[in-house]
Amino acid sequence: MALIGDKLCVDRWEASLVDEAGKAVSPYEPIKQKKVRAVSKAGVVPQAYVSLFQATQACESAGKRMCTTQEWIDACQGAKRPMRTYPYGNKHQKGACNDTTRIHPASLVFPGRARHDFESLNDPRLNRQPNTLAKTGAFQQCVTPEGVHDMVGNLLEWTKGYRRPLLMGGHYVDSVVNGDGCHYVTPDHKEHYHDFTTGFRCCKDADPAADRASTPPLVDSAAPLAPAASTVPSAPVGTGRDAPRSFGNPFGFLPKVSPPPYEPADAPCPTDMVLVDGERCGLVEQVCKGFIDPPGMPQRACREYESPTPCKGARSHLRYCIDRYEFTAPGEKLPLVNVSWPEAQNLCHKMNKRICFEREWEFACEGPEAWPYPYGFVRDGKRCNHDKDNLFVRGNELFDQRVPADALPGCKSPFGVFNIVGNVDEWTHRPGNEAPNRSILRGGWWLMGRSRCRAATGSHNETYAGAQTGFRCCKQAR
Repeated sequence: MALIGDKLCVDRWEASLVDEAGKAVSPYEPIKQKKVRAVSKAGVVPQAYVSLFQATQACESAGKRMCTTQEWIDACQGAKRPMRTYPYGNKHQKGACNDTTRIHPASLVFPGRARHDFESLNDPRLNRQPNTLAKTGAFQQCVTPEGVHDMVGNLLEWTKGYRRPLLMGGHYVDSVVNGDGCHYVTPDHKEHYHDFTTGFRCCKDADPAADRASTPPLVDSAAPLAPAASTVPSAPVGTGRDAPRSFGNPFGFLPKVSPPPYEPADAPCPTDMVLVDGERCGLVEQVCKGFIDPPGMPQRACREYESPTPCKGARSHLRYCIDRYEFTAPGEKLPLVNVSWPEAQNLCHKMNKRICFEREWEFACEGPEAWPYPYGFVRDGKRCNHDKDNLFVRGNELFDQRVPADALPGCKSPFGVFNIVGNVDEWTHRPGNEAPNRSILRGGWWLMGRSRCRAATGSHNETYAGAQTGFRCCKQAR
């Protein structure tokens, strides 16, 4: 381990695993129920496919513990001013770390198909592809002055964040979308999530009686250093279970709601909902003409689709009501987030509504002509609130880039539904799935990603709640 400051020891290398007999565990496969112990050494393939829960147990078996996010940041950028943006200094150096792979391994394992579901992302073949996961210490310049290797690139690293688990540092496919270098943060996964990018290293409190004089830094760095970065913020006033649920307070109480009125009395939908009535095509062919994703990233953000959209399946008639806007708590201007699927369902029920079925949400977004985006065939991140840069950080925090319901009048679907793409992810119900996997997120949020009518995220079960998860409700029309 390396000494960071005076009180913290951090593993020099990303963790690999051994079993109870001390035999190396395959780093290319999920560890499932195996009893394992974390080791940190150079020249081995580090363990991917590991969850925070499993990593915590492995560290404890080694007499260590999981790093907090702030401890990880201190090890990467330095614990004292001036701070670094990258382990080696302030400016990015191409090739210094394993962070510039130009092809997603899923495109090699599943040629011709875009596979980003949980099972595919845990395929043991992914990190065996050429120019993907590197052995620990193989990128000799990717090291801090204290001798901690590979903190940027190679694998994401689990940490215990201020409010939720956070994955830090980027990986070999991407180290820029969610922040630069030491400030790269992925907040979207709970403690049992794992895929081909998730790894870890362990921490331990330094021995206060140890002699520091004999342990100088291993590396001298003459690289220019970054200005001081923000530290993890303390809990703001009015947070916790005694304050309302909000972007900065994921544990607060939910708002009180009541059923909206019908005006006029014989209207098909309540005043806050719009009527969706038309013929939906169940199977369409949407052909992308080019993507805008950065090089090396999965191709998810399509610049433009071919027009019109051919219908390849049967049509069915749908008639129902859907909320005009994403749910916003009474008295607030921004949509409610940090809401789980059951919480969203409960709030809808209190308003005599329900969570939308996937096909209802989808039809309300794309209309009878099956537009890829609610406004047509050409992507426009300014028209709807998506494709934002600078997602992070205030310490560990996600920048709040939600907009009010009426801020983007051009983000309107053919049925008059606003902000159904971008702004916040929206919970929907997938019929046929059993609990706790009935929950599907639709529409994307303010980052560059899915953000279109036919895309879906199924990797979060019903208990998940994030700073980007919101909802809108549906109900039967009268």
